[in-house]
Amino acid sequence: MPKFFQSEIAAHAGGKQTFQNVKFKKNDFNSSAGAEAGTLLEFIPVHIKRPPVIQFIAYIDSISDRIQSTHTAEQPFGRTDPFYIWSKSKRTIQVSWALPASSKAMALDNLNNLSWLMASLYPSYKETDTATSIAASPLFRVRHANLISSPTSDGQGILCVIQGLNVQHDTSMGFVSIKPFQDDFGLIKSAGFENSTNAGKNILVPKLMKISCNLDIVHDHSLGWDFSTGQWRGGLGATGYPYDFGLVRDTSDMPAPGPVYEDAQTPAVSSRTPGSTQDKQDELQMRDLGDQRGVETPIKAK
Repeated sequence: MPKFFQSEIAAHAGGKQTFQNVKFKKNDFNSSAGAEAGTLLEFIPVHIKRPPVIQFIAYIDSISDRIQSTHTAEQPFGRTDPFYIWSKSKRTIQVSWALPASSKAMALDNLNNLSWLMASLYPSYKETDTATSIAASPLFRVRHANLISSPTSDGQGILCVIQGLNVQHDTSMGFVSIKPFQDDFGLIKSAGFENSTNAGKNILVPKLMKISCNLDIVHDHSLGWDFSTGQWRGGLGATGYPYDFGLVRDTSDMPAPGPVYEDAQTPAVSSRTPGSTQDKQDELQMRDLGDQRGVETPIKAK
């Protein structure tokens, strides 16, 4: 039976040895050990009752984090530049990752988790036979180490909506062909999919898929600064915004002095006292030089 490689088992923190269905949450939205360590990219759709825990091994291609601020310009009379009044700041994280299929077990695991993620982009409904009974819009907790996480809780992903999901099947790398009721029935049965898979079906999984999505962040803590104290309004629960580290103010600490280098050139300090005889001689020389050039040299006020 095809199993995960040791590196894939380690990425799941030992939670998976081979292909199996996703796990489901009951009472909390805490991330798994692999997502906290950064070996997994994890999605939990919180708008679904007993939500699935959707996991991908973190073959991350790129992560970009953008805060776009919007200001309203107010132009007063007689002023060259307008005043800019802040109205909002929108934070968006774009993440892209690869899904390589190293075995049939990994191919089925990738396809199953991707199916859960794509289906989770739709809302929850109160009634199954109507389209006008939306009960909850799609909302996710996403976690990848501290780079995509919520600073309010050390065990949860960041709260967000997914505005778009792109899936690219790299057909140039070939496919993994799986025949569930022939050579691979043991793999399908051990994961509990024998009753939901039709006999005679042939499943094709690209050996490499590339996924990307945009996460519009829904902050679950206060943002901005206290005008009176200069403290971050996130409080003790979100001092590490946005990457779960730093952003701590200690007014008792003074800035450290700059480094001193032995070969630094220190400008010489004159030991001459103002109004000395040497100062007067220098002034006379400057006047003489100005007379020779036809330039009027100012005389210091006494």
